[in-house]
Amino acid sequence: MAHESSHYSPVELPNGKVLKTTMVHKSWLDSDVIINVPILKHHGGARMTAAMKNLMGVVFDRRFYHSNGLHQCIADFTTISRKPTLNIIDAYNVMMRNGPRGVSVSDLVNRKMLLLSTDMVAIDAAASRLLEVDQSEIAYIGLAAAHGTGINTLDKLRIERLTM
Repeated sequence: MAHESSHYSPVELPNGKVLKTTMVHKSWLDSDVIINVPILKHHGGARMTAAMKNLMGVVFDRRFYHSNGLHQCIADFTTISRKPTLNIIDAYNVMMRNGPRGVSVSDLVNRKMLLLSTDMVAIDAAASRLLEVDQSEIAYIGLAAAHGTGINTLDKLRIERLTM
């Protein structure tokens, strides 16, 4: 089973403030290319699930995050040397509240969008706008930017909109 500890390897995060080491799934570490494809949604604890929060899925002990500063741990993991090659956020039907599971269809808003970026900090900053949340309310975005793992100031980026 892929969730057993034997499928994970220890990884040092020397630039992490709280998360200094963690067990990461071997398939993540052994991949030539990583495409991170989260579904944009509200999250009760982290305020938003997008590119950076989605990476908790490759970590063995996610409980550590929740009991040791969720936002800082999410930001600390972005310092890992093995980063996603591309992040694609599915913002077609966005769960605006009651996440991560939702309680009714009324929690969803149809945005019919995809966001693509190699910068997981920038894409999460952009995703916060679609979720109608100021990025300052999602602490891990600013904390990851402070680590230097991406840009959270969208006016410094070249953003293109494609309509089909």
